[in-house]
Amino acid sequence: MPELPEVETIAQGLRDQLVGYNCTGLNADWKSIFTPSFAVIRRTIVGKTLTTVSRQGKYLFLDFGSFEEGGDTIRLMLHLRMTGQIFTAPDYQPDKHVHAHFSFEDRNIWWRDIRKFGRITLLTEKDRGEVMQHIGRDMLEITFAQWYRQIAHRNAPLKNLLLNQQIASGIGNIYADEALFRAGLHPCTTPAAITEEKLKTLFKASRNILRLAIRHHGTTFSDFVDFSGKPGNFKRRLQVYGRTGERCNLCKTPIVRLKLAGRSAHFCPQCQTEK
Repeated sequence: MPELPEVETIAQGLRDQLVGYNCTGLNADWKSIFTPSFAVIRRTIVGKTLTTVSRQGKYLFLDFGSFEEGGDTIRLMLHLRMTGQIFTAPDYQPDKHVHAHFSFEDRNIWWRDIRKFGRITLLTEKDRGEVMQHIGRDMLEITFAQWYRQIAHRNAPLKNLLLNQQIASGIGNIYADEALFRAGLHPCTTPAAITEEKLKTLFKASRNILRLAIRHHGTTFSDFVDFSGKPGNFKRRLQVYGRTGERCNLCKTPIVRLKLAGRSAHFCPQCQTEK
């Protein structure tokens, strides 16, 4: 599933190429991805100008002005989930897995999703409150004080808490493992067992990893590609994730993988000893 750096990479491309352009058409061969419905969304956005592209955690938001003069902003929420992809390249050739097509004057957005788990939702002001209450503040926007208040006295493993999107949104399996390695903390470590200073180290490591991954256009293992079809470049910088059995770049100890609440956790048993 694309995490914060991958979604931000796509958001940057949409901002650069489509903001200020008028939506001239919307077509789809699989309409179940649209909520409340394909017909409602097409009727609402066609003829409107894309004014803003934003992101919170793993979600993309496209704003198209207002429903009416002084009314609510027309906002589409795009969630790529596991295999969703967005393409804007002029020479892109859609295949059978492209299920929606947005036209913007002489430009296009192609929505491709092999497993069809992604969703496109039209949000009203009321909807936003209901939807967003389940999504925590973005990990690149939340302050340490806000984050610390939510986790400081918990006895759950840090890996699980980093994945909890209601605490702070955007981090998934890849960057949780990388942040814990950078902070020198075992994935099973609990916040209640360590000092505030060590939690601050983890907080900074998490944000630094996300920013670095954004600069490298995210991480590609199987499905993720950016808006032009290029894979992310951060995979070659990964220290622990996906490297089970390989030697740690710092101490040469083999990287270990364990199951934690149904998810994989990769770590170096020599560099990440503190529990």
